[in-house]
Amino acid sequence: MLTFESKNIDVNQAINELIDGDGAVLIKNVYSKKQIDKSRDTINRISEKKDKRKLEQRVWNLFSKGQVFSDLISNDIIFNLMTKFLGKEFTCGSYAASILLPGASGQIPHIDYPFSDYYNKETFPMRSNSLYPQNCQVTIPLEVFSKESGATGYYPGTQKNLHFPTKEDDFTNLKQMVSDPGDLVFFYGMVWHCAMPNKTNHKRTGLLIELLPKYVKPLEDFFAHLDKDFINKSSDRVKQLLGLKYSYPVVGETFKPFSSNKKLKTYK
Repeated sequence: MLTFESKNIDVNQAINELIDGDGAVLIKNVYSKKQIDKSRDTINRISEKKDKRKLEQRVWNLFSKGQVFSDLISNDIIFNLMTKFLGKEFTCGSYAASILLPGASGQIPHIDYPFSDYYNKETFPMRSNSLYPQNCQVTIPLEVFSKESGATGYYPGTQKNLHFPTKEDDFTNLKQMVSDPGDLVFFYGMVWHCAMPNKTNHKRTGLLIELLPKYVKPLEDFFAHLDKDFINKSSDRVKQLLGLKYSYPVVGETFKPFSSNKKLKTYK
């Protein structure tokens, strides 16, 4: 996996690796121990209420779980890379914590939203492809993501041809996104990937962020758990991530057509 230190990132090399290379990039030492510890403590407190018989757990809508999560997702590195990869008005499709308890079996290889059900190809437009970015997945490990604890498995280069993996495919070239608390892992969600089994005696927790072009409907309904006070106090970056910087959909009666927008150039 292509790896950079947080203070020495080649943005163009990183985003080209996501779409034209192996599909994944690791940035080392991005977050402080204080930020990681606070995030982990919050997730642990929430997850204590969950059914321990379920070895794979999620805590959803992290915007609503504390200021630290807004701070983590607003990091300059995320915005610098994703502004070029997805466009400067990119949004957040999902923001959740993933917890693999000891003995969790992991997942089967898959691709992510908006093509997470691409096995139903007839529901998608003709000529659908992954030649331009449809999303980007970001992982912030809160504990060590090792081969033994179930670091995300992926199949390098599979994002280049949009295809939902089936049992007939070749799965021999498996790699894992090994990383440490405080790192950032980016991967294009069209690369075949899966959580791997947790063979250790401790949980493996990470924050999972899905980022999308501005025109793709988000996976999570964030506003079901966010009130006006949260919105009013949010930074411009969080408002962008929630899609509040994008004009659509509109109420037709109040919509000003493009021809009346003075910011647009006119050509004669």
